[in-house]
Amino acid sequence: MALPQKNNGLVKQFYIVLLLNFLATLFIAKRYLSFLEDTDGFLTKIYLVLATTSHFLIISTLPFLLTLLLYFCCKKKYLSIVFNILFSVLGLLYIQIDTIVFGQFRYHISPMVLKMAFGTRASDIFQFSTQNILMAIAFVIGLVTLQLLFHFTAGKIQSKNYNLRIKQSVLLFLMFTLFSNSIYAWSDANYYGSITQTKEVFPVYFPLTADSLLLKLGLVDLERSKNKSVATENTSNTIAYPSQPIRSDNPVQKNIIYIVIDTWRWDCMTAEITPNIYAFAKKSIVFDNHMSGSNMTTGGIFSLFYGIPATYFQNFTTQQIAPVLMNELQKQKYQFHVFASSTLENPPFNRNVFANISTIPLFTEGNSPDERDLKINELFTAAISKQDKKQPFFSFLFYDSAHGFDYPENYKKPFSPDLDQVNYLDLDDDYDPKLLINRYKNALHYVDSLIGKTLKELEDKKLLDNSIIVITSDHGQEFNDLEKGYWQHGGNFSDYQVKVPMLIFDGSKKPRVEKRLTLHYDVAPTILSNYLGVKNKMDDYSFGTDLFTVQKDRKYFICGYNQKFSIIQSTKITNVSASGTLNATDKKLNKLEDEQIDYNIVLNGIQSVNKFYKKK
Repeated sequence: MALPQKNNGLVKQFYIVLLLNFLATLFIAKRYLSFLEDTDGFLTKIYLVLATTSHFLIISTLPFLLTLLLYFCCKKKYLSIVFNILFSVLGLLYIQIDTIVFGQFRYHISPMVLKMAFGTRASDIFQFSTQNILMAIAFVIGLVTLQLLFHFTAGKIQSKNYNLRIKQSVLLFLMFTLFSNSIYAWSDANYYGSITQTKEVFPVYFPLTADSLLLKLGLVDLERSKNKSVATENTSNTIAYPSQPIRSDNPVQKNIIYIVIDTWRWDCMTAEITPNIYAFAKKSIVFDNHMSGSNMTTGGIFSLFYGIPATYFQNFTTQQIAPVLMNELQKQKYQFHVFASSTLENPPFNRNVFANISTIPLFTEGNSPDERDLKINELFTAAISKQDKKQPFFSFLFYDSAHGFDYPENYKKPFSPDLDQVNYLDLDDDYDPKLLINRYKNALHYVDSLIGKTLKELEDKKLLDNSIIVITSDHGQEFNDLEKGYWQHGGNFSDYQVKVPMLIFDGSKKPRVEKRLTLHYDVAPTILSNYLGVKNKMDDYSFGTDLFTVQKDRKYFICGYNQKFSIIQSTKITNVSASGTLNATDKKLNKLEDEQIDYNIVLNGIQSVNKFYKKK
C-alpha cells in the first residue's frame, strides 16, 4: 500500500536530510583515514572507498530509521522533525568526539572510556578548561543550526518533486557493503594488513570474516593463515593465580612504601625537574631502563602490584582476586596507609589490587589534582605519626598533578613561559608542545616538592633505616615526540609512553645505577622474595625476576591491557589486537612488513600471557 502523499513527502525530506548528514559524517570521519598505514595498493584503495562509504552511511542511517519509527508510531510531523534533529546531532557529535579520543589515545569510545569519563569521580581523571566547555557548547549549537539548515534545504528539494532514485541508491549501498565485506573477509583470512587495519581504526566496525569457507574454496594462503592463527591462541578463562600455594617466613619486617607519580616519563627525573627525588636517587638503586607494564594507569598500577600483565585486569576485577603482594602483607599483619589523589574506584583498583582491604579511603577531598596531592601528603604524615611502632606498615601514595598538568596558582614555576591552561583539542600534528611541556615539568616539580617533604618526614621520624621505598610511575607521557600524531598516553607502546623512572631505596644496599632492562613485573616479586620472605619460585605468581640479581637479557616483554597489548623486543613492537590481528613497527613506530614479524616470539608471548589460566 502506497504512503499518503503528505507522509511520502515528509519521508523524502528525512531521506534528503540523511544524505546531507552522510556528507557531514564523511567530512568529520575523513580524519580516521589519516591513522591508516600503508594504503598504497590498488585493492586497498578500492576497499577504502567501498568500506568508508558503506560503513559511515550505516551510521548516518540510524537517526533516519529511529525518526521513521517514531513518526509512524505517533504521526506527529514536528515532533518527528525535532527528534530527527536530536538524533542527527547526537550521531555527528559521537563521530566528532570519537575522532578526538582516537586521535589522542588510539582507542574508541567504549564502555571503558565512558566509565572513566562519567563514572565515579570522573573529574579526577579528565580536567576540562572553561575554553574546552565553551567550544563544546558552540559546536553543539553549530550542529543544531546545521540540522535546521539541512531540513530547510531538504524541504525545498522535496517540494520540487525531484526523482531521488531511492531504490537505485539502496542497491548501490548494498553492493558497496557486500563488496567491502567480501574484500575484508578475504584479507582477514590471508592476513592482508593494509585492509584489516580498518577494523581497529573505524568506530563500531564489525566486518565479515569467513576463514573456514575461504579455506575450503582454496582462497587462503596457508602459510600466512598459519602465522595469523598464532595471535588468537587462548585457553579457558579459569584463573589459576598463584599457580602454587604461597610459602613465606619473614622474621625481619620492614616498612614498604610505594610512591607513584601518575604520568611521569623517564627523562624527567632530573636535578631541574625533580630535585628532591634526584637527590634521593643518589642514595638508592636506580633502574635506568625501566618499563611499565602498560601505557595507561589501569595496566601500570596492575603490573606494579601483581607482577603480571594487565590482560588479566578484567577477569581479576570481576572475581576480585587480590595480588599475592597484598595478601602476603595482610597475612604478616602489616598496617595500611593507602592515599591516592585520584579515585581508586575508576579504574576499579578497589576491586582488584585492594579488594581485600575495606578500610582504605577510595577518594581524597580536593577540587583539583594539586589540592588532592597536598592532602594525601597531610594524610600520610598524620598516619605515620599515629603508627603503631611495633607493627610494620605498607604505604601507597599516588600523586596526580602531573597527569592533570596542575600546580597551585601561587606556585613558583621554574619553567617559563608555560600555558595558562591546557586545551586538549589543540593537540594535533602542527601543535608546538614547548609551552605544554613546560607546564608538565612545572607540575612534576610541584609533586617533587611534596615528595621531598614526605621523605624528610620519614627521615625526621627515623623511619628511613627500616623502610623500603619504591618511587616510580604508572606510565610515561608523549608530546608527539615521534611525530606520529600521538599525545599523552594510551595510544602506543613506544618508550615515551611506557618507559618510566624507577628507584628503590634500601639503606642496607649500596647505591648504584642499573642500565639493564627491568620491568614493573619485577617489583612485586623483588619485594616478596627479599623483604616478605616468600619462598616460592617467582614464576609461581609473577612474570618478573629479582631486580637485585643480574638476569639473562629478555628477548621480549608483554605490555598492554585487555583490549590491546604488544610484544616488545629490542628493535620492534608487535601489536596484538583483541580480534587477533597483528601489526609490527620499529621502536620509532615506523611500520614494518608482515614478513618481519617474528611469529615464534609472538607464539611464545601469547602462551606466556595465558600462564595463569587453567587449561582444560
